[in-house]
Amino acid sequence: METPSMGILAVVFNLMQLVCASPTEYAVEHKFSPESQFSSRGTLKCFPSTKLQCSMYDDTNLLKSFESLTGEGFYYLRVCSEDKKCVQTFIKQCLLLENNYQEVLEINTLPNQEIMSVSLLTPVPTCNGTLAKSLSKRSVSVKTRIEIVDPLTPPEPETSLYVKKVEEEKKKKLKGEGEDNRSFFAKYWMYIVPVLLLVMLNSQGEQGGE
Repeated sequence: METPSMGILAVVFNLMQLVCASPTEYAVEHKFSPESQFSSRGTLKCFPSTKLQCSMYDDTNLLKSFESLTGEGFYYLRVCSEDKKCVQTFIKQCLLLENNYQEVLEINTLPNQEIMSVSLLTPVPTCNGTLAKSLSKRSVSVKTRIEIVDPLTPPEPETSLYVKKVEEEKKKKLKGEGEDNRSFFAKYWMYIVPVLLLVMLNSQGEQGGE
């Protein structure tokens, strides 16, 4: 049973890991049309721990660059590692405008805590027709919440379950738990009944021939 002191020690241990571990930095880039080039948006810093911890550091000119949002088309974002491996996502521009620049950056990780993919979401997932109002009165800040999605544990293969079942049956037989105490007829009725039916049919056929 876990005591309060053990819980405090676990928290302290995780904090020490975050302080001592060096973060992995990712370049965050964005663009406002498929034809344009990606430009810097900021930096994503991720700290390895029992669960990946990430923080976004936006460029100082991010709010000004968001003035390029017109509500038409899509907004594109990508996250690139130091070795230039990038994962990309996009979202409707109207969603960012109508949600007052509130966004959720969902990060899907591999078992080794490397970033596998990213998704950009908004609290309200559909455009609700207030685009004109949002364009006339834009938000004064960009608020990004980061959510880490851990990799799912893969389902156990059916073959291993079958092997486990066989091993359990062997153990039961060794212990005598699986011994079949049924009568001879109860065990082999599926063989006896067809034979009896054949004998009866043959005997009826012989009597009819006489």
